[in-house]
Amino acid sequence: MLFQAQDLELDENILHIYLSIALGGNSYLHPYIDSCYREREWEYYEVFQTSALKGNTLFSMYSTKSEEKIRQVAAILEWSNRSQQFAQIEKLIKKGYKFVYQYFHLNKRIDFEHFMRSYAKRKKIKVVKEIDLIYQNIVLWYLCKQYRKPFNTENVAWQSFQNVLLATFNEVKIQKVMFSKKSLAENKKAIERLYGEYEIPRNIRFDTIGTFLDYLISVRLKKIQEANPKIGVEDAEKKVFEVSPTRYIGAVGGWLKTLQIHEMDALNQIPFSKMELDTVFLELLYAQKYHYITNDDQDLFLITCLYQKCLVSLYHETKQMYLEQSKREYYLGLKAKESRIKEQEAELSRKEREWKLKNQQLQREVEGLTEELRLKNSMIRQLEQQIENMEDYSEEVFALRKYAYKVERTEENVEEKAPSLRTMIEYIKSMNIVIIGGSLNWQQKLKEWLPSVELFETDEITRDISKIKRVDAVFINTAVLSHAFYKKVMKEMNKKGTPLFYLGGHSNMEKTLLEIYKWLTE
Repeated sequence: MLFQAQDLELDENILHIYLSIALGGNSYLHPYIDSCYREREWEYYEVFQTSALKGNTLFSMYSTKSEEKIRQVAAILEWSNRSQQFAQIEKLIKKGYKFVYQYFHLNKRIDFEHFMRSYAKRKKIKVVKEIDLIYQNIVLWYLCKQYRKPFNTENVAWQSFQNVLLATFNEVKIQKVMFSKKSLAENKKAIERLYGEYEIPRNIRFDTIGTFLDYLISVRLKKIQEANPKIGVEDAEKKVFEVSPTRYIGAVGGWLKTLQIHEMDALNQIPFSKMELDTVFLELLYAQKYHYITNDDQDLFLITCLYQKCLVSLYHETKQMYLEQSKREYYLGLKAKESRIKEQEAELSRKEREWKLKNQQLQREVEGLTEELRLKNSMIRQLEQQIENMEDYSEEVFALRKYAYKVERTEENVEEKAPSLRTMIEYIKSMNIVIIGGSLNWQQKLKEWLPSVELFETDEITRDISKIKRVDAVFINTAVLSHAFYKKVMKEMNKKGTPLFYLGGHSNMEKTLLEIYKWLTE
């Protein structure tokens, strides 16, 4: 059913369709539409998917960029209607149609004839673009409806404006009627005549447009070879593009190549059913009837229609991928991530509640044990202080026990076979040892035998003795030894498990060397 003028005025959905086109079709507004859309991109996207504006045929007739912006405006408009928040739409109108917005607010009653004269006068040009004037009127019409401001519907300007919109809106419906199954049935005989003219069997099936064109070429090639049996294959193939309709295939195909489109790839991408061939023939019949296409023009028109169908199909496929498929995949990906984030947030929220509950329980326990905790901490600090002040005598006791045992054995005259003096000296030199204590004279004598051994005098209380942590053994001559220095040595020894041995302080160096050797070799 076709729309009448009064239907346009009453149907709010139609008004929203045309407002989306007026705003989205204004190239000046495109960056502002992008900016507005990004603020609630996926809210708008979701709303548009369930909107009556989705899939509108009028939208798809515009170029890819314009259709994208028209869709975005339609989504914003749908969201605005549902939420009753119109700031974004009003912002776009102010930016793209400032004169309309000002005119609307300056006049209590709107007259479209007066508005168009005012607009033309403001533009200061004799001829105003029709599409520009239509867009201006659409926006003004929307403002009147939105703010319920009265406007004159009796004058010619308003009626003319409505008729233009009516013609555009009904054109889509008319096209559907013209190429319906009913129309194909009504023109069946004329279509069958065209099948005969192009020698196409009624039961033949073509996979693609490329297959159909190949068939037309093969029919003409066969005729050429039948008319001239002696003609060579190359000459026949060349001649086939000199006769109609195949010469137009060569001409239009050549132009596609010039436009950097692979002809065979494009033609063989597009499916071509019998119904689609019937539709092309029906368009040819309409062109002959309404646009005076003659029989001489018929072949060119047919081939042009086929190539146009190919390119338009590829164009729509690309638009579909850009406007629908890619955005849907991106949207679904984001929704999946959003779902996972919500699950993680819920889990974190649950853990936070558990932690708070546990923390409150612990806090109550802490508050109940505060005094006891302070007492225990005080006791711990006292014990720690005592531990720090205590000296670990374990190493010293162990060394003294070994020394006492050795003395006992000496007193019992236990004879042991001693190695040669040279052997003992070489072995002692191979070890990294330190000797502490003993008289100065004793140390000097020992130095003559063991020049590489480091000796510490007992009055060197300020000397750094940290080296004893890195030696193989420490020997202490207790015959001459400062108590303060001895304590210092013991404190350092407790930090590292370096072996500690005591020397008897023999004045006989050979006995001292034997004693050192035995300690090291035990």
